[in-house]
Amino acid sequence: MNSTFLYLSILLLVTLFYWTQKRPKNFPPGPQWFPCVGNSVQLRKAAQKLKGAHNVYQKWSKELNSPDVIGFRLGQKYFIVAISQKAIKEVHTRAVFEGRPRNFFTSLRTFNTYAGIMIADGDLWREHRYFTLKRLKCVGFNDNPMQQKIEMELQNFKQLIDKRMQENGSMWPGDFLVVFVMNILWTFAAGSEYPIESSRQLFQLLNERTKAFDFSGGLLSDLPWLRFIAPEFTGYNLMVRFNKEIRSFLQKIIDDHHRNYSEDKANDDLIYAFIYEMRKGISSFTDTQLMLIMLDLFLGGSHTTSVTLDLALMTLVLYEDIQKQIYEEVKQVPEVCLKISNHLQFPFTEAYLLEIARFYSIVPLSGPRRVLKDSDLCGFTIPKDTTVLIGLQSVHMDEKLWGDPEVFRPSRFLDESGKKLCNTENVMQFGEGRRLCLGISLAKAFLFSFFTGIVRNYKLSQIKGGKAPDETLIPGIFKTVKTYDITFTKRV
Repeated sequence: MNSTFLYLSILLLVTLFYWTQKRPKNFPPGPQWFPCVGNSVQLRKAAQKLKGAHNVYQKWSKELNSPDVIGFRLGQKYFIVAISQKAIKEVHTRAVFEGRPRNFFTSLRTFNTYAGIMIADGDLWREHRYFTLKRLKCVGFNDNPMQQKIEMELQNFKQLIDKRMQENGSMWPGDFLVVFVMNILWTFAAGSEYPIESSRQLFQLLNERTKAFDFSGGLLSDLPWLRFIAPEFTGYNLMVRFNKEIRSFLQKIIDDHHRNYSEDKANDDLIYAFIYEMRKGISSFTDTQLMLIMLDLFLGGSHTTSVTLDLALMTLVLYEDIQKQIYEEVKQVPEVCLKISNHLQFPFTEAYLLEIARFYSIVPLSGPRRVLKDSDLCGFTIPKDTTVLIGLQSVHMDEKLWGDPEVFRPSRFLDESGKKLCNTENVMQFGEGRRLCLGISLAKAFLFSFFTGIVRNYKLSQIKGGKAPDETLIPGIFKTVKTYDITFTKRV
């Protein structure tokens, strides 16, 4: 009896081992995974060594001779990474890839709701994406009021530059830029009556949380049971603390709006517009949903925009000939014309900003997506609910597309005449399709106006004895810039 039980137990364990190790039929190539943990431990160790998970995926792609897509498992969940231009285009534009993962991390990220816009999918996502875009437009987003707010913040930034040059003789612009982006977002989301310090406080909370995790969700997604054993190591306690602080901060702003609400304020800012819908009794319009929409706007619009501008200014110092060429272009028109609506008049400047996005790939991996039904991608079978990551850096640094991707060369985006943009379709920092970044209009307008306004008014230079600019960025969900010191000399 005992020997029979032992035999059956061993047989069961062997069978379970076999099935947990078996790859789905025609699943994309990938490393061999292990029982229970999949490739989780393997990935985390390799990411530390290679300075980012995106570099691990590119390495696996080359080793396995699978240039389009690779597949693996984290914990008990299937993952794929779209590597090639072809694969990424399909993921961006096919409806079957529009879902968002349903895992412990995304649940925690959305206060156990899978709501908001960034993490939501299905009817909730469609309803609130449409509402948010429509109402932001009503309160002046993507229109003259937004441009006026950008120009006002640019004047504030130039005053800050003048003050810092007078006091210290140098500065790192990246230490301040995010506040000016947040101020613009804050005006349209919550109104202008809240102090600038509110923007800074919210960004600090969001930035700390972003640094703690990656797009796959980290150990909290792979092995959620670990939170009971090692809540500090997995980041669970950190996430709970962040959620509590962020909810408390945003709830105060929302409560203020509830107290001061009247129908004539429905077009004053996004929160009042949301409360207007909430008072109609629509079930999906709740305080929690409003909080998550605000988080999505600030997360999607602040960090990448400010870091891109930081890099655009830093790189001017490294390539003085490029800085001179951009200045010659922007000085040809009155300063009041330096706005996104006139961007076609500045082809080299536009090419430069595109090259900044391509060369640095601030978001090396985007996503994540969830496959909504069994599907295919580049000849492989992708099971329903597989998580999809999008390898943007692999396209931005693809030798077949660019020839010399390691070289910073804005002219690659100009035709032979030098007056018309070309080859722009393979720079995908904002995504494509219906999952296109919500804040794309602000990002483009802010980048263009701030960048051209600064170049027209100042010459940027390295300072002797200061921290030199470095093209090597710090890896993470969003790459970050190493601190540096430059000086701004006013142009006559």
